[in-house]
Amino acid sequence: MKLQHIAPDKKYVLAVSGGIDSMVMAHLFLHARLHFHVAHCNFNLRGDESVEDASFVARWCEHHHIQFHRMDFDTVAYAEEHKLSVQEAARALRYTFFDSVRQSESFDWIATAHNSDDQVETLLFQFLRGTGIQGLCGIPVFNDRHIMRPILHCSREDIKAYATEHSIQYREDSSNAKQVYTRNKMRLTVIPMLETMFPNVKQTLLQNQQRFDQTNQIFQQQIERTRCKIMTSRGKDFYFSVLQLMHLPALPTLMGEILKPYGFSFEQVAQVLHLLESQSGAFVESHSHRVIRHRQHLILTTKQKELADFLLVQKNDHRIDTEDFHVTLHLQKNKEHLHEGNPLYIVVDSEELQYPLQLRKWKQGDYFYPLGFNKKKKVARLLIDEKIPLHEKEHCWVLVSDQKIVWVLGLRMDHRFRVKPTTRETMHIEMTRHTSTH
Repeated sequence: MKLQHIAPDKKYVLAVSGGIDSMVMAHLFLHARLHFHVAHCNFNLRGDESVEDASFVARWCEHHHIQFHRMDFDTVAYAEEHKLSVQEAARALRYTFFDSVRQSESFDWIATAHNSDDQVETLLFQFLRGTGIQGLCGIPVFNDRHIMRPILHCSREDIKAYATEHSIQYREDSSNAKQVYTRNKMRLTVIPMLETMFPNVKQTLLQNQQRFDQTNQIFQQQIERTRCKIMTSRGKDFYFSVLQLMHLPALPTLMGEILKPYGFSFEQVAQVLHLLESQSGAFVESHSHRVIRHRQHLILTTKQKELADFLLVQKNDHRIDTEDFHVTLHLQKNKEHLHEGNPLYIVVDSEELQYPLQLRKWKQGDYFYPLGFNKKKKVARLLIDEKIPLHEKEHCWVLVSDQKIVWVLGLRMDHRFRVKPTTRETMHIEMTRHTSTH
């Protein structure tokens, strides 16, 4: 039994629980004379047993002169606070801790003791729960969180035989025998039952996993080619042609893969596809992104962040900043250089302004008198007429003087603040959008 995918010049943080798998892994690293530290989590879920596990691993490290890192957690409290299951909470806590050790020590990899039986259980679990082809690839040897599995090729039987041969001591986790967890039921009941019908079921599933992994590599290449053809980048946003999408084969799977990095589940992808037959303005949200139907396109955009939606502009202010843009103001005695036709620059009669001005997001009910007209118009109507997409409406601000809108920024100024023949002093106001913003 040997470690795989190990580089002698790399440094490793070993995740060691004290169980047979991780103790065998630690033994292999020790006898291969590799550079490693040991990290252990006490989740405080099994009372004295958890404490004894930590002490056992600490003694092993002391005996072999290996640096030991330990962290104790109140896992139940963390799970309640973050609305997670205890298992999910423990997973989040341990990998955060392991990575903090890796970074603090400037090490390369976190090594975990997953084995081929874990791989089989994961494949079955993923398949029965519902997954795409990537989920059928199982546990990877390496992932992008600096985690690697050097004994993933070894079976549980191999590990037990090695531990016996080398007299490796380890701790038994009593929770592994309890069928309250789905994983335990899979290991203790489902797989043994399958083996009565298909004696080579584990080996068959592992062979399938390799085929799925190779198929997924080809699949992802095709997804990337298609993504480049159908996604058009506009600033932070991506546009999809509705007409083009409607002619693509296997659209639910295709869009599922494209939208997965943006937090959309396969259930939400079905809702996204319903947007193809929806009116403009309909949308579907993940935790971080939104897909909006806008005329003949679907737009993938980030969700609007919570920003200050009300800023005061004092008479002596020359620049006001928001996350998406800044506004500059300066007085001039003459009426030249009016920059007519530039929606990002207005010139107003400064004597009409009453300070402090307000710079705020627009809201329903706002109205103004568009330049050149004596009839009021709702800002909402202006945004519709200008064909502003829903997500960009959220970024629309107005400049207000004494409850009167001076300017719908970037679109239209108000007629009441225009420069007149009697104007003696003008205020020049310019909006500058930050790079790569809406």
